[in-house]
Amino acid sequence: MPVATVPDVLSPLLCQRLAHSWPPEHHAGVFRELGFLLETVRNLPPVTLTPPPVAPNNPWAMAQVYQRLVLPKHGSPFGPFTSDEDRAVRAVHYLYEVQVAPPLEDTAMAVPRRPQSAIHARVLNEVRREFSLLPFPKPDEGWERAVHDVAARLMEKSIRMGVQPTEVVVVGAREMPPKPGRHMGGVSLHLAGWNGAAPPPEHTAETANPNVWDPNNPLGNEPNLLRAPLQLDWIGIRSLPAR
Repeated sequence: MPVATVPDVLSPLLCQRLAHSWPPEHHAGVFRELGFLLETVRNLPPVTLTPPPVAPNNPWAMAQVYQRLVLPKHGSPFGPFTSDEDRAVRAVHYLYEVQVAPPLEDTAMAVPRRPQSAIHARVLNEVRREFSLLPFPKPDEGWERAVHDVAARLMEKSIRMGVQPTEVVVVGAREMPPKPGRHMGGVSLHLAGWNGAAPPPEHTAETANPNVWDPNNPLGNEPNLLRAPLQLDWIGIRSLPAR
């Protein structure tokens, strides 16, 4: 795959190091998927708490990518990283930490702060579940790219707000019809997120569904998800096939 066609988060040097580590038939897929993941976390601080994953027997995909970038094979280019390349490598380390983060437990308990990568992993799983419940046909490529994009956008917004979301719910979803000559359709979502230790307030009589809200049974009332601290509108459009 020509270097000029890969995302700009992967420099020529990084691409060449990766190219020396995989057979040529894998280059296009590796550059495309890694470039996409790095693009999703471009605006997230790559905060890590674990040592760099350089153990040669580490089986995780992001650990192997990290090693191919920082431990170049014979014949691949050497030389110091630029600041952008260094950040991309640190982002791979961050994605590795997200990949191996253990599940959060007791999310309803208040804790001072959890690792950013653990929250990101939790948000990914929450969003993945919500996409699996959508009443729309799954695209041929599945929802996984959309899951990573939405999770990263939620993380970006939550970091700015100082919120660590452990719960994510799709509040509203709409299927968008295709537009001939422009796109193949898509989905429009509104999501809410919050920390399990601080759930959204309950509906009031004015805002509740009258078939659900019960003034005599407050424990059975639904939370008002539109008052959750984290709100995100997201639109996913399926592009027309390349000609």
